[in-house]
Amino acid sequence: MKDIRRLISYMARYRGHVALNIFFNLLYVLTSFFSIALVAPFVSVLFGLVDNAGQLPAFRLDPDVLIQYAYYYIGQFQVRHGMMSGLLLVAAAFVLATLISNIFRYIAFYNLAYIRSGMLRDLRQNFYAHVLYLPLSYFSEKKKGDLLSRVNMDIPDVEWAIVASLQGIIMEPLYVIMFAVGLFALDYKLSLLVLLAFPIILYVIGKVGNRLKARSEKVQAMLGQMVSMVEEGINGIRVIKSFNLIDVVGRGFSDYNNRYVRALNGVYRRRDLSGPLTEILLVAVTMGVLGFGGTRVLSGQMSPDLFVLYILLLIKIISPSKHVVNSFYNVQKGRAALGRIQQVLDEVPGEKESPEAVSKKEFQSDICYKDVSFHYADSDNMVLQHINLKIEKGKTYALVGASGAGKTTLVDLLSRFYDVTEGSISIDGVDIRGLKLADLRDLVGTVGQHPFVWHDTVANNIRFGMENVSVEDVMDAAKKANAHDFIMALPQGYDTVLGDAGMTVSGGQRQRITIARAILKNAPVLVLDEATSALDTESEVLVQEALSKLMEGRTSIVIAHRLSTIRNADHIIVFEKGCIVEEGSHQELLAREGHYAHYVNLQNL
Repeated sequence: MKDIRRLISYMARYRGHVALNIFFNLLYVLTSFFSIALVAPFVSVLFGLVDNAGQLPAFRLDPDVLIQYAYYYIGQFQVRHGMMSGLLLVAAAFVLATLISNIFRYIAFYNLAYIRSGMLRDLRQNFYAHVLYLPLSYFSEKKKGDLLSRVNMDIPDVEWAIVASLQGIIMEPLYVIMFAVGLFALDYKLSLLVLLAFPIILYVIGKVGNRLKARSEKVQAMLGQMVSMVEEGINGIRVIKSFNLIDVVGRGFSDYNNRYVRALNGVYRRRDLSGPLTEILLVAVTMGVLGFGGTRVLSGQMSPDLFVLYILLLIKIISPSKHVVNSFYNVQKGRAALGRIQQVLDEVPGEKESPEAVSKKEFQSDICYKDVSFHYADSDNMVLQHINLKIEKGKTYALVGASGAGKTTLVDLLSRFYDVTEGSISIDGVDIRGLKLADLRDLVGTVGQHPFVWHDTVANNIRFGMENVSVEDVMDAAKKANAHDFIMALPQGYDTVLGDAGMTVSGGQRQRITIARAILKNAPVLVLDEATSALDTESEVLVQEALSKLMEGRTSIVIAHRLSTIRNADHIIVFEKGCIVEEGSHQELLAREGHYAHYVNLQNL
């Protein structure tokens, strides 16, 4: 029921269209019922079952009286204009009623289009926006393929649940109820026989439906895993080819794909069983009605014309009843999909901005780490322990240490990708947790080890996220980043579209594009996270020249394994297992012959 309430909550924004959909569906049902009801008086008059010269009874809202009125007027028309004209009159009335009912049905679907497309838009938007605010640790634990599966597969399943819930759970039951009322009005004893069979039908539907929901959840999870396998295969295609693992990886995917297909076939079998099973049960009920109703006609307890109408109404109920059942299964599948989407939406965002957060546009004096300790949410192992560090404006600070010592975590805390577990970080004496997130991140520019570019033009990659940036400003930033010459050599220059993950240019060229982006951002605090470690010697020289220009006049925090790139830093901090073990200039640390000197000696070897 919780999933159903969530589905209804998403519909609340479109309650006007929902109301119109229900209203016009109701009109459709009423006009459809009216068109079917025309059959009984026509059959009666046509075959002489009533007296054309009969008298009109006193009017009241009673099915027998309404039928007598229809008998009278059709009979009078037949006397005046002949049998064929009477036939044409009823046929015309039937066509007109059908036309009107289908106009109402189209208007109902017209309003449904706004609901289904609008709800999917809102669901996608909420999902994507929420994902962007999730902590970085979430993405290290979850597979991207699973998230993509939830967007590409689960959300469309929710769309079918919307259609099913409005059409199959609201409109079709209205149809069934209206015609069931007609059945009881015609003969309540015969209708009780039909009513007694429905609990059996509903029980069978419920048992199959519950198993379908559970299997749908399993299938959707398997699909997410399969998307992840495809993504990993594409990303690791070089490794797969170089290690001759094409057949191995292919067999692994094939085995999992076969398991997925078997599970999917189980879902299809149960879903496809619903239609035939429901039809068999309904036909069995219809045959029972024909047998019991036939005895009532033969004994004179029911007129032939009303029995014909009764059978027609019962037959008309079979199709919407099947739709109700199919819709029930679609809703069950949609509930499973909505549950998987809601699992992500229920994740607590990792970035929370205080309602009292203040704005800060400038960096004036220093950044202070005061007794900072940190561990990830899913672990009690401290990544950083009691860090005390003061970073003064305009100076360059280098962070040195083995991989996993906590260097990158230290700078991640500055941008509030994570929040400290203990202690505080302040900028100009203001705790960063009390600053607006957008302002805080505008103060910090980052160039990472793995440069990321979008599938867009070079110019748009450089100006990404910045408005009102001229072409001249983009080119000036590229020149400072030593990127202008290679950009101009590209087929369309600055309008060249970089391929997926920027694979159309080299790693050094991608790095210089990201440096140009950082230059254009012009943040007062610069973080360089091993920005040259993955480059060849020639590219490293070009990138290092660009970084030197970028660092001019800025406060810089440099993470480096190649110590030759940071020997001129104003202050070098050496990390060991999450703690600061040494601090000082290059010469001072060499003279101590400690950890830093050890690293220098290793690299000299």
